[in-house]
Amino acid sequence: MKKMLVVSTVSLLFAAAAFCQPPKAPPPEHAGPPLPRHAVTNRAFTGISSLAVAPNGRLWVTWYAGHTPGEDRNNYVVLATSGDGGATWKELLTVDPDGGGQRRTFDPEVWIAPDGRLRWIWSDRTMPHSGVSSDAIWMIVLDDPASESTAWHSPVYVTQGVMMCKPIVLSSGEWALPVCTWYSENSSKMVVSTDNGKTWSVRGGANMPREDRCFDEHMFVERKDGSIWCLSRAKSGIREAVSTDRGATWSPLEPSPIQHPSARFFITRLLSGNLLLVKHGPIEKKTGRSHLMAFVSKDDGRRWEGGLMLDERNGVSYPDGQQAADGTIYITYDFDRIGKRHILFSTFREEDVLAGKPVSGAVRLRQIVSEGSGGAERPKPQVNANADGAPLAAGGAGLLAAEVLDLVAFKAGVTLFTDRSYTLAEVPDALKDARFLRVSMDGPKTLRCTRAGMVAVLTPLPERNSDSVSKALLEQGFQKVRLPEVRLFDPANPRNFCTLFQKRCAEGETVTFGKWGLPLFYGK
Repeated sequence: MKKMLVVSTVSLLFAAAAFCQPPKAPPPEHAGPPLPRHAVTNRAFTGISSLAVAPNGRLWVTWYAGHTPGEDRNNYVVLATSGDGGATWKELLTVDPDGGGQRRTFDPEVWIAPDGRLRWIWSDRTMPHSGVSSDAIWMIVLDDPASESTAWHSPVYVTQGVMMCKPIVLSSGEWALPVCTWYSENSSKMVVSTDNGKTWSVRGGANMPREDRCFDEHMFVERKDGSIWCLSRAKSGIREAVSTDRGATWSPLEPSPIQHPSARFFITRLLSGNLLLVKHGPIEKKTGRSHLMAFVSKDDGRRWEGGLMLDERNGVSYPDGQQAADGTIYITYDFDRIGKRHILFSTFREEDVLAGKPVSGAVRLRQIVSEGSGGAERPKPQVNANADGAPLAAGGAGLLAAEVLDLVAFKAGVTLFTDRSYTLAEVPDALKDARFLRVSMDGPKTLRCTRAGMVAVLTPLPERNSDSVSKALLEQGFQKVRLPEVRLFDPANPRNFCTLFQKRCAEGETVTFGKWGLPLFYGK
């Protein structure tokens, strides 16, 4: 059933696309023009965008939002369009599964398929999250993406999982969706249609090692030799696998030489035949969610050239985009999801990327698509006093060391880690004369005591952050200190509130921990 842009309660068309298990939840309560509750002035959260360009240059951007400040049951997806190159935008459609109920819609994607129609895809989940079975991918087809008044079809269920990265068209003509089933076996799946989107089936999936599983957010590239390259998000950054049988079987997902935080990236084939990669920071350096940069590869991803800076600010993330027929590249991303609440896009050309600076005249950076405001206030997190800890013992200062690591004064504004751009937000009076060892946030650390005495490590408690190393520290004889939590960086985010653990070390003793802790020392 086609619809012009009118509000409706939609019906499910299982026969068109369903496979595997049917969805556990019914179609969304609302799919149509935004309702008053979806007003841009009632958004405490805005983020995770995707962009597509119609043949006539009309732009389409989707993201998800909510009136509460987080990724929660109040999320709904938004579809906006611009017919003037992004100067002005109009929000045409929202999908909201049940208003204030327990379901959320999230992680949307837009894609111009080979048939010329726009696919708007998102996931539906019942909260609290109970595993793969509660994630359902849905799709709306818009007939004429060149027109703001295009007819559109009712939502259709596709499969279980989440799909938040661009589909590709294989040289065989098959359409391939990068569907992930988080924290499960063979989670970086390829879901294929051999009949131009009428039906879909799982062809195969790459398996993420259990210890590195998180939100796959994988992308596919068909290489010139016919193999398919899969790049997948992992806890450690990016892992990669290859299929030589059209996606049926995959090599193990191994660590990629492309250094990256655990966050979404974007890769696509350009009109020139080269590859475009948009990621955080230089190819060989792992940063945080900052320094969004574009690179080009002329040899199918073996080497990367150029490096055009799109946005260096902390809090930029989740790039997605498309190259238009005239060669202009459009990239969308989000910034400061519960603060500024910006959805943005940038434009440039391949020659700008290779030059590492604007040379084409097509570069436009930090262009606003949407700026959310209002909504519910975020509760202010309370700092734990750690009253059950031992007294701070600053006397008899010891020292931990490792090769090629800097010992730095613990001062506000200093960079904390070698593989992140996070800076120290606050310094309690009790630690104002301390120094710290600038280690990497990721990966295992082994430090040797080069001077006997008291040493300390700052790390979040497990209830604050699953990456806490407090258990490893306690097993090595550290004690929790009776000192209020330190808001180490991003002071509004309680995941970064750190507790101090201390230990008296003997010279030559080693201390080991993983992600993430910050070694701290008193005195000179």
